[in-house]
Amino acid sequence: MALEKRNLYRFPWSMNDNPIAWLEITDICNIHCEGCYRQHLTGHKPLDQVKEEILFFKKWRNPDNVSIAGGEPLIHPQIMEIVAFIAEQGIKPIVLTNGVALTPELLRELKRAGLAGFTIHIDSHQNRPRWLDKTEKDLNELRQHFADMIAVQGGVYVIFNSTVYPSTFHEIPDVLHWGQANIDRVHGLVFITYRTATTDDSVALYGDQEVDLGKLSYTRESFDEKFVTSSEVYQILKDTCPEYEPSGYLGGTLRYDSFKWLAGAVIGSKHDVYGSMGKQTMEVVQAGHHLLRGTYLAYLSESKIGRKIFLLLPWDRTVRQAARNWWRDVVQHPGRFFESVYLQSIGIIQGPDLLPDGRADMCDSCPDMTVYDGKLINSCRMDEYRLFGGFISIAEKAEEAVG
Repeated sequence: MALEKRNLYRFPWSMNDNPIAWLEITDICNIHCEGCYRQHLTGHKPLDQVKEEILFFKKWRNPDNVSIAGGEPLIHPQIMEIVAFIAEQGIKPIVLTNGVALTPELLRELKRAGLAGFTIHIDSHQNRPRWLDKTEKDLNELRQHFADMIAVQGGVYVIFNSTVYPSTFHEIPDVLHWGQANIDRVHGLVFITYRTATTDDSVALYGDQEVDLGKLSYTRESFDEKFVTSSEVYQILKDTCPEYEPSGYLGGTLRYDSFKWLAGAVIGSKHDVYGSMGKQTMEVVQAGHHLLRGTYLAYLSESKIGRKIFLLLPWDRTVRQAARNWWRDVVQHPGRFFESVYLQSIGIIQGPDLLPDGRADMCDSCPDMTVYDGKLINSCRMDEYRLFGGFISIAEKAEEAVG
């Protein structure tokens, strides 16, 4: 299936009806990742302010979950109270963490407080203690450590994120193979394409006023490699796992042909991947969840879906193909009829792209909007508000005249 928007379900998410609320509780972190868009400017937010923002999200965002982010949220001194307050509001708390501070004891306490899941970010450009100069394949050992820890505790789901750099693009299959081998305990994988702004050939403007682009943490002096696109990530995933197909998307705010979010889920067992959830099934999931629960859905809370996924095969040809592949496997290995069938989400996110006129192509209906000064803004650009007062535009530096 070609990667075309007509073959995918456009998520019906909006600013005021979106499954994700992005809550930033601190900008302090215990490691420094290349490409991070947050820097230490204010520190930990007070609990009263955090609670106000959660209630703001509940009123104006209608989220299914709150992504507790930072910085590193696990080092916030009142993380338990924050998780508990979100759960009390009837919303799923999800912690976005690098995992450095995560221990079995902390995990148990978070679960008791009402935690629904983790998104753990691990990649080879994090300057992570004791894991320097490691490949993505090497880092699967660390991913396994956290996956096993969370599986032993039970009742909490986990998704692993990684940033894709031009230099690590070819290592995507290593992460995918690891994730599929752990389909019983890894609920999803997300690949985020690296973006940066450069200071050697660009100037930043806020209105007509030039500002210091170098103050932003997501800039560097130069970058001479070609950024990886979501379509390229899709293709290497497809080449690695032919059964994989995304089923839903969000486009860009300026470019009609951009894929900012690509999301889908593979259907498989511990032995094999049988296929993917298709466009029609994604639409049923989104519309059904909104009808029954009042919110759209971004995270699978249970990966062990069983054979009931095949009930949708009359309407969804990709599920129909997955059912055929499952039956073929069962015929060859009859004992597998009694084994579990899982869903594992696979997502691709392409960050803001700078256009020639200085504007940025953002994620349409951005799922990761956060609260700043009583407004919902794109979390990846909040430091522009904090440093300059609002979004900046970037233009090429004028060439100096030769005397």
